[in-house]
Amino acid sequence: MTQKRPATRRRNRKVGRVERGGSGPKNVRVAMATVLDVVNPQNEKVDEITLSEAVFGASVRGHLLHEAVRWQRAKERRGTASTKGRAEVSGGGKKPWRQKGSGRARAGSNRSPLWRHGGITHGPKSRDWSFRFPRALRREALRGALSAKVAAREVQVLEDLSMDRPNTKTFKGLLRDLGLTGKVLVVVPQREEAVEKSARNLPGVKVLPARGVNVFDVLDAGTLLFTREALVKVEEVLTP
Repeated sequence: MTQKRPATRRRNRKVGRVERGGSGPKNVRVAMATVLDVVNPQNEKVDEITLSEAVFGASVRGHLLHEAVRWQRAKERRGTASTKGRAEVSGGGKKPWRQKGSGRARAGSNRSPLWRHGGITHGPKSRDWSFRFPRALRREALRGALSAKVAAREVQVLEDLSMDRPNTKTFKGLLRDLGLTGKVLVVVPQREEAVEKSARNLPGVKVLPARGVNVFDVLDAGTLLFTREALVKVEEVLTP
């Protein structure tokens, strides 16, 4: 007689989920607001400005910064390099010599890639290197780049920057008074010809309007110098 196997006792496992509500302890990350000094051209503090945590306190995603820089550099490529294959070079048609009996290697066309002035094998062709990168991701990458610069204390705010006429010596003195050396990205509210001409002969210094700030130039610069008005405009555009 076959004995019945005792029934196994099953236990129902309930997967618990910790809720953040209630009166219990919470593991909440408190974001601290970042405050920067606003200085005048003599590097004297005149005011303070509180940075938007949504723009200058965002998370830094390395792969997103990489994709943003790759997209920006790719769309700047001309893509005009081009070579001719054996079907495009001049010549060909008649067989250079008969197949056998001449003592030379057999040949069917003087356009062969093995011949001088022959076609190029697998050579480059004109193409468009750009690819689609969504605007939302571009702005998220820019927020991350700016946040990384703020965290590294590589952002300064200037009260105002205006010049009546281009003067490289004056602009160089301004950067010296502010203690800025190396690569500097100067961000102004809108395009100002006098400022751009004053800085274009200084190595490592680049001037951009607020709407032209991009991930590559932000990461490439050692220090970011914003005017107060330009900083406000950047925050308005990048606030999610």
